[in-house]
Amino acid sequence: MNQKKTEKLRYVITVPSVDLPGFVAIKGFVLLGSSDKRYQDLKEQNPVLKQYLDSFRTSFGRKVNPSIIVCDKNLPKVDASHLCAFRNAVAIAAVINSRTKSCIRNRPMGYYCTDLFDFHPVSVSSDETDLVGKTPFEISAWCNVNDFAGQTTPAVISPQNICPTFDRELIQALSDVVEKKARTLDEKSFKNRVIRSMEMAYYAMRSPFVTLGEPSDFGVQISLWVSAFEILANPHNAKVKFSDVSTMIKVVPWRDRKLRVKNRAAVGAKKGEKTILPVQIYGRLYQTRNAYMHGNAMRKKEYELRKRKEWGKLFFQTPALYRCILMNALNSRGFGELLANSQEHALYERVLLSKNNG
Repeated sequence: MNQKKTEKLRYVITVPSVDLPGFVAIKGFVLLGSSDKRYQDLKEQNPVLKQYLDSFRTSFGRKVNPSIIVCDKNLPKVDASHLCAFRNAVAIAAVINSRTKSCIRNRPMGYYCTDLFDFHPVSVSSDETDLVGKTPFEISAWCNVNDFAGQTTPAVISPQNICPTFDRELIQALSDVVEKKARTLDEKSFKNRVIRSMEMAYYAMRSPFVTLGEPSDFGVQISLWVSAFEILANPHNAKVKFSDVSTMIKVVPWRDRKLRVKNRAAVGAKKGEKTILPVQIYGRLYQTRNAYMHGNAMRKKEYELRKRKEWGKLFFQTPALYRCILMNALNSRGFGELLANSQEHALYERVLLSKNNG
């Protein structure tokens, strides 16, 4: 979309906990951070909107700038599924990259959870030509903006201190998949798998309630990752198995030799059989899912809350592994920068090789 044609953009909804650096656009929708000129132009053109956006504060009253969703006024038809795919693509590109850099630098960075990218409730109008906001502001505050006080989620105490990190390679590839019109059944199947897999990844990276100290909170959320992997591996005409996902992992062009050597214990393998580290990481995830979701026995040191000292944390490793196989799948269809040439890919490999001895 042309960055200069502000008059063709219409405000839709606010994303209060995120101030995205720059912008992301997919299918006529644009997520604008406060530094974008179009954001500032829209504020100047509409004093009520300006007052609204300037009202956001943290729980302690500190001013923050939210991002906003805008759409092209000339959109002939609004597709809610495109908005959902847009949200998921933006969120996973930000959160996966943030967790990766947090793991490497051993300190929290960027956006930890996809909840921060929730678009406040919107619905498609009955004639499918518009999006209707359902927040208190969009419903009534246009008439009462003087009394409106916006607040970010209490889950983020100091959003003004967040240093955004974003995987531009991944968001570009995902944007291209969503934007491109699928013409064959095979192309439609692939696009559908990517979109459905992104949806599961989005929900798998919501706020980690494990901080409450209850193992089942962790187990339910981490288990959703298995579905994100399986959807990518499923050709939509058969039941997907562990071996289907492990095959998908093995074909990734791992650059570090340590990720290619078959020296790790394999899930469901014969005695003495070994596999590569990325497959073992998925195996740990798979076993954890089975334990929590299938009611298996929780044996000591077998699952993540009782993990072995040579294992890294699934909280960081699973998103990194998912990004690697997702991008390789996109590469196989001509989307995204090849992993062999990607500087970002090296970061994700480092996370897979990480350990936590605590």
